[in-house]
Amino acid sequence: MDSKKKFLEGRKLGDKLTLVKKIGRGGMGSVYKARHEVLERIFAVKILRSEMRKDPVIVERFKREARAASRLEHPNVVYISDFDQLRDGRFYIVMEYIPGTNLCKAIKQDGPMELKRGLRVLLQVSDALDYAHEKGVIHRDLKSDNIILKKGRRGEVVKILDFGLAKIISNALDLQKITSDGQIYGTPESMAPEQIASKNIDHRVDLYALGVLTYEIFTGKHPFTGPLFKVLMAHKKEKPPALSEFREVPELLEELIFKAMEKNPDDRFSSAREMYEIYETVLKEVKGTGSINPIPFYKIRSRITGNSDKTNLQYLENKFNQTVMEISEHLRDRKIGSSQITKILANVLKTKEKYFDYISKKTFTRSRLDELEIISRERTATLRHAIISMNLEYKTLAEEPQQSDECSDILFQLNELENRLKKVSEEYNREEERFENQIDKYKKIIEDYEFKLKMGYKELYDLINQSRQAAESSSTLRNSFQILDNLQARINSFKREN
Repeated sequence: MDSKKKFLEGRKLGDKLTLVKKIGRGGMGSVYKARHEVLERIFAVKILRSEMRKDPVIVERFKREARAASRLEHPNVVYISDFDQLRDGRFYIVMEYIPGTNLCKAIKQDGPMELKRGLRVLLQVSDALDYAHEKGVIHRDLKSDNIILKKGRRGEVVKILDFGLAKIISNALDLQKITSDGQIYGTPESMAPEQIASKNIDHRVDLYALGVLTYEIFTGKHPFTGPLFKVLMAHKKEKPPALSEFREVPELLEELIFKAMEKNPDDRFSSAREMYEIYETVLKEVKGTGSINPIPFYKIRSRITGNSDKTNLQYLENKFNQTVMEISEHLRDRKIGSSQITKILANVLKTKEKYFDYISKKTFTRSRLDELEIISRERTATLRHAIISMNLEYKTLAEEPQQSDECSDILFQLNELENRLKKVSEEYNREEERFENQIDKYKKIIEDYEFKLKMGYKELYDLINQSRQAAESSSTLRNSFQILDNLQARINSFKREN
């Protein structure tokens, strides 16, 4: 262990945060796990590159950019809870600590992602980008290395690191004239052409990087690889290789990558929301088998134009069950066929009523949980921002000995705010667990009712088939049986093809 590492591990930042262990190093600096004594939580502390510490203009810009980044409150963005300088002048940023798997490592270990998982990751990334761009914050270094995957109660959760920090670093380098010799800041494999040319950039560099990320997730590699100069020239002049060269994918996904990676920013998507909607469209068309078989392009297009997809299996099965119910009601009313139809029909109707009642309860509880998450996030954000501002005020006053009384007041208020933040977090965790347990209970009940309905429809179908001959005299029933047979044939055909 080198002396600098020994010196930092175990060191206190302020009077509440202790550096525990070095956990990483990257282009922006070193990362440490740290323990907060009041909140009793683990944070990540990123100590930024030393180039930033000398120029007073850089200091002010750092504070402004870090404060802007700290206002990002999104479930898929790692939040910033504090920032300051070490005694040697190096800046550090205190961030949410996320135990999980780095996306880049996950791809290297497991290979390209299957479609459903990859699309769910991309939905979360694009939603976070759209939110940040609305707040005026550009990432500028979006890549798989900056994305953590963690397990959540609702499945895999994406957390994006270093939002806004790329701008802080690159501005510092610009101010020191490091870019004057043609040097650039960022990750070459993910850089938009305008970044390479050091032109004025906007949020569309993130959309370009999202296109690169999409490619990497589904192929396991970047679209352009090799020596640095070759990669940079490829980004400026070459079209990325088609995804279909490596695997079968929906055509719309391939189109998304080509459009996101257009050389001219004006030819790309205008927002991450547009890309989100395409990921969502493709995901809806990916069946639950985990298959990577190509999806017919006309089906995807129908979603975009708003046309209903009548070949959807769930739609066909719902229509089939509805027709079974209608025929059963006709047979019951006309007293045709087995008397069991009346009994089973009554049970199915009663089960459906309970089924939809629990669907409503689950939906309502889920909405309550979503509201709780939003409210809690807003409350914790307000408290964190107050703590950040008060910390800055305290550090300014601490340099003036005559302000000791005011410093004591601020320290007391800081302690109160941190205790309140701890309580808010604990309250949310308790309520979240309560709601999640209730939702799990409803899900099990719903699954039970779904099985009962499935058995009920099957029993009714068998009984009405036995009643066909007796029902031949009714033209209405003859037509209904033809509709039922047609639906059954389409369902069988759909299952064979998929």
